[in-house]
Amino acid sequence: MVRQLAIAGLLDTLQSGETAFIAGSAGEPVELTQVLVERPEHARGVRFITSFVPGINGRCLASPAVQRRMQVFFMQPAFRDARQQGLLEFSPINYFGIHQYLQDAATPLDSLIVQVGEPDAAGLCSLGPAVEFMPGLLLRAKRILAVINPNVPDLPGAPRVSMEAFTAYARSAAALPQYDAGRSNDAATRIAAHLATLIPDGATLQVGLGKVPSQLLPVLRGHRDLAFHSGMLSDSILALLDSDALRVDRPLMTTVVAGSEALYRQLPSLRTLHLAGVERTHDPQVLGRLEKLHAINSAIEVDLLGQVNAEVVDGRYVSGPGGLPDFAQAAHRQADGLSIIALPASDPAGRVSRIVAQLAAGTPVTVPQHDVDVVVTEYGIAHLRGVALDERMQRLIGIAHPHHRDALRSAARDQLASI
Repeated sequence: MVRQLAIAGLLDTLQSGETAFIAGSAGEPVELTQVLVERPEHARGVRFITSFVPGINGRCLASPAVQRRMQVFFMQPAFRDARQQGLLEFSPINYFGIHQYLQDAATPLDSLIVQVGEPDAAGLCSLGPAVEFMPGLLLRAKRILAVINPNVPDLPGAPRVSMEAFTAYARSAAALPQYDAGRSNDAATRIAAHLATLIPDGATLQVGLGKVPSQLLPVLRGHRDLAFHSGMLSDSILALLDSDALRVDRPLMTTVVAGSEALYRQLPSLRTLHLAGVERTHDPQVLGRLEKLHAINSAIEVDLLGQVNAEVVDGRYVSGPGGLPDFAQAAHRQADGLSIIALPASDPAGRVSRIVAQLAAGTPVTVPQHDVDVVVTEYGIAHLRGVALDERMQRLIGIAHPHHRDALRSAARDQLASI
């Protein structure tokens, strides 16, 4: 018989010196992580690996009081103190690389903490809207500690795990973590209109999070035969469900759905929604077989070579690579696919250009120039695939904010003269 414990009791089964994994995105067991933050006497000396995502999972589980450590794949401002104290490890790895790391026998994994829905008549619990790295971790972990939450929707297209696999479980009725793209603006609306012209009927789409995807999907209602194969889907997908835009057979594949409570309530009725682990959603071989893959992602800045920074602002990490490199590379390698980067040309006031002459020294290149086919801002579309360097620079300058174009032209001349 599997033991039922309180949330704090579940944490007290963890031993000092062990490593435990806790999922992020919509899979974070928020009542458990809240206990960790508010009551540091629990999980003394434990090292947590998490897939916490900026904008969704903001709690830092590291604690100097009890030497509790944390490893993350996305950096956030809330984690900086723990990083300075030597209690937080930041590993900027792409999503498929995270899967490989977590499956490596050299990566310690003692306990897995997983949030699931209520068991069905057969004793099987749905992983709900957050699958991520769970399929492989469920096979690797020495102990599986479950948080059973009735708010986790029972999804027909999501993997399940048997109650018999659990060492112990606790119950929670906490709301699932939510994601809100925020209010739209004129730049996002204009970018979405440009993007819609790049998407052919029959395309398979990967879309990142943010204002642009939330504006883009409603604009695609007039398209036909679209499918989604993405790392994350959110409320914006609802705009297409009552249209004729989606492919009839398995049009929605993702590893996570994150959004509003209204979205989570609607998920069980979406029979065409399929969730799978990263080993499937981000596998290069799987992505290479998708039809007309168009990967649409945002970034912090793009330089005149076409290099993409999606991780650092003013020299500080605010995120990580995520699935962006996986999908950009796969889409670029297809003759009928496109790797698209969409971003506002500047900050709202027009003072800081997001098309820059060069990435600053030490800035990570999230996507190299050779994996970027198109860059889109509110000022237009820059097609870069197969384009010579000088023309590439001019096209990017042409979609920069008008206030910054002269400075960018001067920088381009200097760069070209030094070749």
